[in-house]
This record gives sequence, structure tokens and C-alpha cells, in this order.
Amino acid sequence: MQDFAMKYWRDQGTPVEKLRMGFATYGRTFRLASGDSGVGAPTSGPASAGPFTREAGFWSYYEICTFLQGATVKWIDDQKVPYATKGQDWVGFDNKESFTNKVNYLKENKFGGAFIWALDLDDFAGQFCGQGNYPLIGHLRSLLDTEFLPPNTTNVPYETTKTASTAQSTRPHVVPTAPSGAEFCKGRPEGIYANPADPMTFIQCANGRTFVQRCPTGTVFNPNCLCCDWPKN
Repeated sequence: MQDFAMKYWRDQGTPVEKLRMGFATYGRTFRLASGDSGVGAPTSGPASAGPFTREAGFWSYYEICTFLQGATVKWIDDQKVPYATKGQDWVGFDNKESFTNKVNYLKENKFGGAFIWALDLDDFAGQFCGQGNYPLIGHLRSLLDTEFLPPNTTNVPYETTKTASTAQSTRPHVVPTAPSGAEFCKGRPEGIYANPADPMTFIQCANGRTFVQRCPTGTVFNPNCLCCDWPKN
């Protein structure tokens, strides 16, 4: 689909140097409706929401890495991307190999560059995939050979309310120092929690570890949406 869109705008006269190819650090998921698990298999809807992104049919790359343990991974030749199945769950996603294929296509057609959706969906802290921090984005940077670097952060969780049309993101920024109260997440399920000590921060629990993260200036954590929001008057 992306290939078709790029060709369409190029053929309509858009200068190729103004076209940017999208690179996804997430995957789309489905619930299989039969024993068939190949491309085009019947489905009954989206797979269950991930523990962090909490949106049915959508998993971040770091959630996919967890799913891949014990899953069957196959390759879609015509699209040059992988997919994986485990039980009744099916996920299509990108990995380093598919990123390499896309960058080769980008360079062959002399497109202007790449954009990523989104920074915080990659394995930003290197805790889930065993490939270091920002494995996909770092690989993309090396393929493009540019000066682009991921932000100097260690944990940027996914925000559950996304507004793609807004110019500014309310995704939280990370507190750069080690959090206090490191025992908070012991015995708790993975996820995002309000910080009772500071409404301008929140707590992310991952693998039993506690990460305190700060909302952007002027916003506070809203437990109803599990996101940073403008304070209500």
C-alpha cells in the first residue's frame, strides 16, 4: 500500500525528493478464526490489546518481541515483511530485514527520506528484544547514514490517546535520574500507574522494575486515559 502511494504521488508530478517513506515500529494483529494461519487466513477480529499500548489489533515492536518467543515466524515474499503466529494470534510487523528492503527501495527511487511512527513504539530501553536501545530506529539510521539520532532518553511509554493530526505530541518525557520508590512495581502487573506523590509524573512498571516519568510542561497525568492531559479548570 505504501509502495502504491509513493508511486502515485511521484507519477502525479510530486518531486521525489519531497516524498518520505514511512517506517513502522508497530504491528497489526488479528485473531485467527480457523486452523489456517497463512496470509489471507480468515479472522474473527483483532487480537487482544498489548499490556502497554492497550489497543486491540495494535502492538508495539517491544510487545511483538515478547510475543515472538515461542511463535512461528514466516516471510511474505511479495511484500518483503515478516508475520508471526502463536495459537490463534497473528501479527504482521517490520523487522531489521524488512527495514533494509524498504531503504533499498527508497534509495533506488531517490525518495527524500524516511519518517517513523513512532519513537516510543520501538524497544526504546532495550528491555524486551535483546537488540539494544531503539533496535529498529538505530538500524534505520545506519542504513540511511544520516546524522539523525533517537532522543537521549531511556523510557518513553506509549500514550493511549493518539491524535495524529496535532502538531505537538503530549507523549511524556522521561525523568533522567533514577526514580525513588523503586519497590513500587514489585508484585504489580506491567502497565502505567498514577503517581500519588506527584500528578505531573506517572509510573511505568515493566518486568518488575519501576520507572518514574514526567509529563510535558503544563500537563498532568490523567488516570482515566492513562495519558498526560491538560489540567481541568
